[in-house]
Parts: sequence; C-alpha cells; structure tokens
Amino acid sequence: MSLRVAWSRVQALRQESVRSDELLMRAAYVGCVPILLAYGCAGVVYGNLPMFTPIGFVDMPGACAWLTAAMAFALAIFAVDWLVRGELAVAPPPVTVVEQVWRPGTFPSPILPPHVVAQPRSLPLRIACLSIAAVACASALVGRVTLALGWQAFARPGGLAPQAEWPLYPLQWIWPWLLPLARDSFVLGLIGVGVALYVAAQLMSWRKVRGAWLPLLAILPLLLTLNFLGSAGFDFAAARGLGGLNEPELASALAQQPGRYNVFTFLSLWIAIGFGTVGLILGFLFGRSRSMDDA
Repeated sequence: MSLRVAWSRVQALRQESVRSDELLMRAAYVGCVPILLAYGCAGVVYGNLPMFTPIGFVDMPGACAWLTAAMAFALAIFAVDWLVRGELAVAPPPVTVVEQVWRPGTFPSPILPPHVVAQPRSLPLRIACLSIAAVACASALVGRVTLALGWQAFARPGGLAPQAEWPLYPLQWIWPWLLPLARDSFVLGLIGVGVALYVAAQLMSWRKVRGAWLPLLAILPLLLTLNFLGSAGFDFAAARGLGGLNEPELASALAQQPGRYNVFTFLSLWIAIGFGTVGLILGFLFGRSRSMDDA
C-alpha cells in the first residue's frame, strides 16, 4: 500500500468518525424526546411522578408531579430545538475592506478596521427551556420537602385520570409474553450472564485488549431491558388478576392508590425502553470501533 493510499484511508476514517459521532448524538436526542414527553404526560395523567435524585427515586405527588412534568416538557423542547437548529455557533466577525488613496507629498498612515466582537447566536428558546426546567425541578423538590414536613400546600392537584391504562400501552397486549421474563430462574440467568460478561471484560482488560469493556457496556443495558420489561408485565398483570396471578397486596395497592401504582408500572416500562435505546447506541459504537480497527 502506498503512502498516499494509506493517508487517504486515514482521512476517510476520520471523516467517517466525525459523521458517526454526529449521528450518534442526534440519535441520542431523538431517543430522549419521546421518553421525556411520555414521562411528563404520565405525571399529568396520574398525578404522581418519581424523580431521580442522588439518593434514588423520590415520589412526587400532587403539584410536585405537575412541576416535574413541566421540567420534562421543557427539556423535551430543548432537545427538539437542538435537533432543528443544531449546536450553538459563534458568528464570524464581518470582513471590512479599507481603501487608502496615496497622494504625492503625503505618507500613508495605516487605518485599522473597527474592532468587532463576535457575538454568539442568540437562542432565547433554549435559555427559557433550561430556566423553566431548573425552576420547576427546584420547586418540585421544595414542595416534596414541605409534604414530608406535613404541609399540604403541594398535595393538590391530583392527576387527570389516575386509573387510566392507555399510558401503559402496549402492556395491555404484550403482558402474556412478558410474564416469563419475571420468573426467578430467568432473572437469575440474567444475573449470571452479567457476571460472566464482567469477568470476561476484567480478564481482557488485564491482558490489555483494546475495547475490552465495550461488549459488557453494550449487552448490560439489554439485560436490564429484559429485567424491567418482566417487572412491568408482572406488575400490570398481577394487580389486575390476569394470567391466573393472585397477588392481593398488588391488587390492594392499585385500588387504594391507582395513580402511584400505575406510574411505577409506567416507569418500569419506559426504563426498559431507555435501556434498550442505550444498548443499541453502545452496540453501534462497538460495531463502528471494530470496523475501524479492521480497516
């Protein structure tokens, strides 16, 4: 292979890497938009919405759920704006051409163009979205603290339809196929596969194999996807007595607090969708890195 051919191949791989990274980022934003919209709609419908914090998921009832939904909607609009307009860009300063006429007996003096400071492109929509999301998140956390202290200022309003099942679609159709994923033997098998992948990745890392952790990072989200799908299918069917399941505690929880029970079932479903999306993206990265190594 000549030096020119090798250099052209390196340049092609570099351009392909840049395009792949842009496609990967766009796919991540595309995946975030429906998840954020569904998350916000669930809070409005059920009047209860868990928020992920450094100490885990915190239950957000009443007005706290509506504020959390407002945060999700604002972040979704921000992601849509990024997909439409792209990244922030700094406008280049205008080029000024200065013409100096020289006359006999005079010496030309240098004339500099006026100093122009480059200003970033103004995107007030993004600033507004991030501001609304920050204020809504902070207000929801403050409201949750007041509820924990016994103040009921944020206890209302409730959800629009706490017993609605349409946000849980397609669990109404696929729950019979998801019940086997909730069996103890299947869950133990998922744990065994995860442990085996971790040990294999650790051994390859000790042997300094390039990309040793990529298979684990790509497959682990898919294992979590199966686990959460099984949990969502079991919670949906058991509380309603479907498939011959008899779980009085789950049926009582659904009858007493339908909004809270349904939103946690919803959360299991969409966490599975989120992990599946992450697994596909990481699988794409793994495949791209292998193809670049082979080239």
